[in-house]
Amino acid sequence: MTDLLNLNARELTCGPIAPDAFAYAFDGPGAGRALVTFESQEHDHNLDLALSLLSTLGTVLALYPDRGCWDELSVRDDVDPGRTHGVGENRLHVDLVDRDRTPRLIALYCVRADPAGGGASALSDLHAAAGDLDQAHRDLLRRPVFSYFTDHGVNGVGKGLARFPVLPEHLDGSEPIRFTSKMLPHLERGELVDSDTPEQVATAFDRLVAAAEARRTSVRLQPGQLLVFDQWRYAHGRMPLGPGQSELPPGQRRLLKQAYGHRPQPTGGAR
Repeated sequence: MTDLLNLNARELTCGPIAPDAFAYAFDGPGAGRALVTFESQEHDHNLDLALSLLSTLGTVLALYPDRGCWDELSVRDDVDPGRTHGVGENRLHVDLVDRDRTPRLIALYCVRADPAGGGASALSDLHAAAGDLDQAHRDLLRRPVFSYFTDHGVNGVGKGLARFPVLPEHLDGSEPIRFTSKMLPHLERGELVDSDTPEQVATAFDRLVAAAEARRTSVRLQPGQLLVFDQWRYAHGRMPLGPGQSELPPGQRRLLKQAYGHRPQPTGGAR
């Protein structure tokens, strides 16, 4: 990912400007995404520092309080390959897409990279993708006629919305884009939509999926690297893991840690 802002963790966590340097970089040259590299491989210490960086942007969440702020994204070969812990492509999406307080921030920290060479993290600029659509398709996607399967047992993200628009009225970052590629097969069957023109709605959503994939970029995180992004703007996903995952002991497979955060309107980007 050639346009991803690369930052050194030491410069962000030491010195007189450390408390706000990350926020200014994230909002300014980072345009809502940044890759931070820690020199140390002491992951527990790095994870603590990563939370301090995330807290400069907003409020860190514990979706599952018994797990703390960090959740594990391990790899399993006995689940749907396209799901969170699977070995295949996890298509572009926004997490907790139907919640009335969809988290704005996601942080991914790499403990172990895939030894088989796969598992890159994918991002796509949904603002740009929406701009690639014609006005008629954008208008269809702004209708509050969509629904999706809600996550249960999560905390701090509000209630599930019975119906919601995919695109907000204005693409100015004040509201999330509620997008997941996994809606498309359901929409094509007339599911998860309350509309008298489901075929037209499905076509509009298909155009958005194609536009997002056309703008997809990826980065294969290495141990000690932290990817932080604004998921009100960027959809994320995972490229397929490398071959032979079932032959790898679980303790050698790719392992990421994931944290979420809420955020008020960004104020960084300029000193």
